[in-house]
Amino acid sequence: MPRYRAVVTDLDNTLYPWVDFIVPALEAMVDSLVATTALPRVRIVQSLKAVYSKYESNEYPFAIQESEIFRPYEADFDSFNALVLEPARHAFATARDRYLQPYPLVRETLDRIRGRGLRVVGLTDAPRNAAELRLKHLKLDGHFDALYTLPRFPLPENVAAEIRRKEEAGHYRSRTPVFELPREAEKPDASGLRKILADLGLDGREVLYVGDNVKKDMPVAEACGALGVWAEYGTYVSKEYRDRLAVISAKKVTQRHVADESQARWPLAISSFAQVLDILDGATWSAPRAAARRGKGAR
Repeated sequence: MPRYRAVVTDLDNTLYPWVDFIVPALEAMVDSLVATTALPRVRIVQSLKAVYSKYESNEYPFAIQESEIFRPYEADFDSFNALVLEPARHAFATARDRYLQPYPLVRETLDRIRGRGLRVVGLTDAPRNAAELRLKHLKLDGHFDALYTLPRFPLPENVAAEIRRKEEAGHYRSRTPVFELPREAEKPDASGLRKILADLGLDGREVLYVGDNVKKDMPVAEACGALGVWAEYGTYVSKEYRDRLAVISAKKVTQRHVADESQARWPLAISSFAQVLDILDGATWSAPRAAARRGKGAR
């Protein structure tokens, strides 16, 4: 049995259900914007969607002030911030606090992995701003040795003075050391994992890599010689939530964030993050879902 020295894990839909929080959070933000601006909902959604498409992320935190919603009010940012941005941010944060939770046993499993003397490293395609804040919000930042992300979004010119002050004071920083990768390192490019291996002085065979997306995560493990573990539970997203996300998210952005439920399978699959411990102990299995899919397609 190989001696593993580190577990590298994806974040979104691997440690927590990203879709379960982002859909109600974005919808709450849109509800707030409808109430404060009296603009048609469709105009607000399309304006935000254009910004998310530009930045190729639904998590660009300054989308409202960069959208056409802001243009009629740009002569006075302070009033727009107080009357429009602040209520929208509050609505988003309230929904996030309610719905963003780790999958069962994630914290305990991370602690037990580190308790065995293994390193725990996060590797995500999320921008630094979002990834770092999520780990901090979930109180997971103290459970990692390092986090590797895509580049952070810089503060725009039009941003609240309080946000700028907090950013400069490091208020949004996590306890975990964070390393930004170049934009081209987005998975399935394997340069992110190669960087981790080089930084930790590890060989790929000493690493177990966990991720929910067969098309993006597993090729990374394969290219580096790591053991790829498919977090199949992260693909269990209801059609309703996929449809609601598609309303505000550009198709390309949705494909980046949410694994296709009909994707090809991976030989080593888990139905709970806690099963990483079993794999470290030598267990191997495939989750029995292929037959169910075949039955579904036959109808």
